[in-house]
Amino acid sequence: TLGGGKTSGAIIGLLLAPVVISSFGWQAMFYSFGALGLIWAAVWAFQGKDREVSSNSAADSLREAEIPWSRILSTPQLWAVVTAHFCHDWGGYALLTWTPTYLNQALGYNLAGSSELTVIPSVCAVLVAAGSGIAADSLRSNDWDLTAVRKTFQGLGFFLPMVMLGALGNMGAVEPGSPLPIALLTVGIASGAFSYAGLYSSHADLNAKYSGLVNGISTTFGALAGVCSNAYAGYVLKATGSYAQAIFLPSVALYVIGWAVYTAFYDATPIDWDKPSEEDSPSK
Repeated sequence: TLGGGKTSGAIIGLLLAPVVISSFGWQAMFYSFGALGLIWAAVWAFQGKDREVSSNSAADSLREAEIPWSRILSTPQLWAVVTAHFCHDWGGYALLTWTPTYLNQALGYNLAGSSELTVIPSVCAVLVAAGSGIAADSLRSNDWDLTAVRKTFQGLGFFLPMVMLGALGNMGAVEPGSPLPIALLTVGIASGAFSYAGLYSSHADLNAKYSGLVNGISTTFGALAGVCSNAYAGYVLKATGSYAQAIFLPSVALYVIGWAVYTAFYDATPIDWDKPSEEDSPSK
């Protein structure tokens, strides 16, 4: 559900952007999308509420107020998720931002007349996100270990985009209108949605109570990856004009790193961060 909603927003944005730009100029796109974001933030501020949590004692209330930052931030599993999130979103944001430019400048498509091409990968990603969630639940009902489920789907979320973008990065001159780059982009972007049954579900695995906090930490690094990847892509494209060097091959390298770290260090076994570790216990 989360993956479908997030990707559906990208679909709507990609469909509206050419219309808004052609009618009102590129500045209008930023103003209109920014205004929608502020409206939604206002709705969330007034309507969003925390879940009611029962507390049986004053000690429980005190413990609720104390966040065990040192224990959370020293957990290898957390940094496995953070690393995977950064590496996955590096490619994800670069493709979301630069795919229309690639289609127009490298493949010769007129985006105003063929805006549906920019949303085909995202539509497929919605289907993959929904299907991966159903498949993950099915595997769990058949007694698959949760860690194995997460690593399997995250492996797909890294491996398939890596192969597709690697092929794009090593592709020679392409005839205008060739369907092959579109097919590779579609599979590469859509298969990244397997991650919704992988790293994007990992936050609640580690600790349900602090899942929001863990998600916030992880998402911060994911957003940072988007900033860095787009800045890097813009700089390299200006300097070399190569989409392979700017987007495809760097994304492949980050996918390999993310997969290796997540596979090596992630474990879905819940962690009680409220329980003091031996190092935190006072010496007797």
